[in-house]
Amino acid sequence: MMKYASFFETGQGRGAVAATEKGICRVYLPDEDVEQLFALDGLDRLPPSALTEQVSVMLKQYFKGKRQSFDLVALDYTVSGDFRRRILESIRSIPFGEVKSYGKVAADAGSPNAARAVGGAMASNPLPIIIPCHRVVAGNGRLTGYTAPGGLLQKKLILQMEGVEFKGEIVDLKKDGY
Repeated sequence: MMKYASFFETGQGRGAVAATEKGICRVYLPDEDVEQLFALDGLDRLPPSALTEQVSVMLKQYFKGKRQSFDLVALDYTVSGDFRRRILESIRSIPFGEVKSYGKVAADAGSPNAARAVGGAMASNPLPIIIPCHRVVAGNGRLTGYTAPGGLLQKKLILQMEGVEFKGEIVDLKKDGY
């Protein structure tokens, strides 16, 4: 159950961060409909905490194009099962400005044949940006499945902001073993 919430403003609108006593449990990315989610989830009635305030400032800076490291941010994974947690932790380890394929994420999570399950875990990722699902691409470098506000265009813009290079609509895959 969410106990704390803080808001952040970006050029794309207002976002929010929610937490339990264990850590951050939800990130609401800026979107025109996000205010309705705030009200539905009761965020506007929750007090801020030091952690939600810190992470909201980090996200605001991130959306200004300033590199942020979310590696040490405490997270509350209680909403996820063990397999999904392993996938999300594998995604969380993808460095800023780099990408991995669905298959590589599945292999890193200990289930090399579960690339589709990676897509399912990403679609319900409660912590976008902190768990950078935008850094996961198809095996051929194509951008696929981004359910966050703005869809694939937003995914491309975020990756470009992080310095990922593209050849047209395909990620320029320079690294082996992605």
